Order: sequence, then C-alpha cells, then structure tokens
Amino acid sequence: MWRPNFADYQIFHVFSVMPTLVEVCDYLKRRGLKIVVNPNLWITHETKGDYPFSGIWNILELADRVIVNSNMEGDALSDVFAMPRTKFHTVYNGAEAEFLIPADPAVFRKRFDIEGPYVLNVANVERRKNQLEFLRILREERPDLKLIIAGGSRDPQYAQECLQAGGDQVRIIGYLPYASELMRSAMSGCEFFAMPSLLETPSIAAIEAAAIGAKVLLTEVGSTREYFGDSVTYVNPKAPESIRAGIAAMATATTEKSIWAARHRLLWPQIAPEIINCYNQLF
Repeated sequence: MWRPNFADYQIFHVFSVMPTLVEVCDYLKRRGLKIVVNPNLWITHETKGDYPFSGIWNILELADRVIVNSNMEGDALSDVFAMPRTKFHTVYNGAEAEFLIPADPAVFRKRFDIEGPYVLNVANVERRKNQLEFLRILREERPDLKLIIAGGSRDPQYAQECLQAGGDQVRIIGYLPYASELMRSAMSGCEFFAMPSLLETPSIAAIEAAAIGAKVLLTEVGSTREYFGDSVTYVNPKAPESIRAGIAAMATATTEKSIWAARHRLLWPQIAPEIINCYNQLF
C-alpha cells in the first residue's frame, strides 16, 4: 500500500484535514487526480481559534469536493471557511448491516454480571458526552436503572467524577468489540439507549441502537434531528428539566419510527451509493 502507482487512479479520497496532508494533496492535484476530503470536523466561528485554521483551509481549498455527514455540517463549513456551498456534498453516516441481527440479552448480562434494568451509553467518558449530568438526574428520576457506559475513559478525572456521583448505579465497562454479539446483546437488552451529549454529528452508536430495536434518547444539539426526525426522544443536554422529561418519556416510548428510520435510511448499503454519486459528479 505504500508504493502506489498514482497513474492507475483518478480520485484521491482523504479522511482527514490534518494540515500535514496538504503537500500530498497538492502533489496529486497537480498530477491530475481529483481530491475528495472527509473533514470529520465540527467547527464554528466561536471555536475556529482552537484549530489550525489556515492549514485546514488549505486542504479544503484544494479539494474538488468535501463530503460532510449532514447538511448542517456543510452549511457550517461553507460559512466558516467562506467557500461555495456547492463544494460540500452530504453523505450521511450509517450503521453496518450486522445491527439488524439482535442478540440474546443474556450474553451481555452474564459477561458483566449485570442484574436489573439498565440504560446503555456507548461512548468515551468525557465532558462532551455529558454522562455526569445525565447520571445525576437519572439517579433522582429512576433509581431503579443503572447506567452502563461502554467506552474508554478519555478523561480519567471526569470518569472518576461519574463513578463517585453514581455509586453502584453506574458502571464503566470499557470498549465492546464493534458489531460483536456482545455489543448487540447490550443494545438488545437495555431499557433504552442514551446519548445526552453536548454535541453529536449524529452519533453512529445511536443509529446502531435504533437499527437493532432499542428505544433511543438523544441530544438535540448537532445534526441529530436531520437524521432521526421525530422518531426518537430528544433532550437539551444543558437543561436539567429537559433531561428529566426525556427520561420520563422513555417509560412509554415506542420504537416503530426509530427502527424504520435506521433500517430504511441509515444503513451503509443504502448510503454508500451516494459516495459513488459524489465521485461521478467530478467528471
């Protein structure tokens, strides 16, 4: 893979906007290849100072097309980097087809010795994911529910705060193998799946949970509504009353709409042709 013959290709598709990539993108562009970039970046006028702005601008400027994961992201990048909106092409994120296959909830419960009902959060433990505030409210509203966090502790201090606040009502179990029976078992058996983050674009784990048939509680901040419409329960992650109302609503929530949204619109076999459509527009 490190000795490619670029003459055999027409498109160079790069999944990053790290400024160090600008030289290879420039070289290949001068060789006649089309450049497609997936920035995987959420940036605003308020936060652009936190990033190597000029370096990112250089890569986006070289790109013939920038693939974004929502129309909202395309609007934001076009505005922040002052580039034509037509340069940005939306291809939604999706779930693998494996998440159409439920798994016995007993597999997950037995592996981690879990009894009783639980809420599942598949995410790294960090402040952006807002687990601490959600946990505090969950303890008040539904003391019968445990919060199981499947992910790494990206912020160890924050993870420790969660453990101290949650006591025996929270467990951080680390990463689960992607799309594995264990992951699908955890999603199949949860009371509901929760992603109360301060921002999501749009939470691939939420798509996967919806596809497998779990109830979904999701932040309203970011591009989540563009993906799920009215099919899931939304909360304002900065408003405790909204989180309380969302938790209460999950007792009577249904899954018909969210299952349909995930299985009929948000699986990779349905989404991947749009990438080909983007490529074809370059010629």
